Amino acid sequence: MNEPLTTRPKPRVGCLASIAFLLVGGAIFYIVVNAVFAPWIYRVGGRLRIWPVWEGVGTAHAASGNYTFHVWFSPAPSGSRIVVSTSVEGYGYLCTPRGERYGLRVRGGTPGRIWSDMDGQPFRLRAYARSTFSGFSAQTYQPPRLSFAGRWSGDELVMTDEGSFERAFEKDGSLIAHPTGRRVSGGGLPVTFTETTWWFRPSCSASGG
Repeated sequence: MNEPLTTRPKPRVGCLASIAFLLVGGAIFYIVVNAVFAPWIYRVGGRLRIWPVWEGVGTAHAASGNYTFHVWFSPAPSGSRIVVSTSVEGYGYLCTPRGERYGLRVRGGTPGRIWSDMDGQPFRLRAYARSTFSGFSAQTYQPPRLSFAGRWSGDELVMTDEGSFERAFEKDGSLIAHPTGRRVSGGGLPVTFTETTWWFRPSCSASGG
């Protein structure tokens, strides 16, 4: 009597393997898209990189102490169909002279379409905190609100703060909860951002002047 044929169950790809495959595929797709539409990010600052993200840190020396801003950003859609620009988005955190730390969103870029070489190009960055319920409130941008203007120079992003630290913080380094757009005394503090590693996040310590 012939025994019934039995079929072996087909091996199934595990859940973790499927997730890993999706993550790797998504990362490759992200790299390829930026290589096509924003190849400048892979060599901005004079250093070749695989992942399309630039990470840097800059310090503004104010009378109240040092404000150190750690930032990272990657290419992003310009958000305008009329004005041509090369835009970036990212995140950062600010250490104040009082040792306080603020997590911030970052946006910015340069006018016009830059493809391969960003050196010497003007560049702006805007940083702001976001409300926890920003999706349900018109008050999306929360203090501190900072702005930086300058240009790329070799491996550095040389900028000034346009007086935004003076508008955002009191002379003792405390945050102004309701800034009124007051005038500043000078033309802004110099801030030079140099490339660093985003994963290295030292704790904020007081540095009063």
